[in-house]
Amino acid sequence: MDYDEKDRRFGATFDRFLEKVKTVSNTVLVSLLLGLTLLLGVSIAMRFFLGQPISWSNAVARYMYIYIVMIGTAISYMLDGHASIESFHNIMPKRVRLTFDLVHYILMMGLSAMLVVKGTKYAIGMWSVHSPVLSFFSMGIVYLAVPICFMIIFLYLLRKTIGLPDEYRS
Repeated sequence: MDYDEKDRRFGATFDRFLEKVKTVSNTVLVSLLLGLTLLLGVSIAMRFFLGQPISWSNAVARYMYIYIVMIGTAISYMLDGHASIESFHNIMPKRVRLTFDLVHYILMMGLSAMLVVKGTKYAIGMWSVHSPVLSFFSMGIVYLAVPICFMIIFLYLLRKTIGLPDEYRS
């Protein structure tokens, strides 16, 4: 088996893994959105009909929203939905575009790696802190949203970096 064959097999395996990550992320995102809608709907109905909402609903809704935003960010990045100036990028020669993309991926991978490490340390540090409304709920779980999001982005960028030369072959 030659080098290109091994590289293609690794790329295909990594692509399947990233598709599973995307599927799990989408499933979690949809579940959180449905749960948030249900929780806030019930809380509003209880406030309207009984005069008293669920006391912990705002805290849980806030924590769910944090995960929705962070997982949505990772999914958006995986779908190339992030902001970019394509008109400038598209008029450049192939080698310049390749260089721009490589620099972009390396910078974002560095930032993602830093946020994974720092976010994990922060989440571990916050593990002993509990929510004021939900005394059994560790705030470290909420802070885990950052390293989870940026680990997904890092893995996606790693795959894009590995496959970058293939995108620019004629």
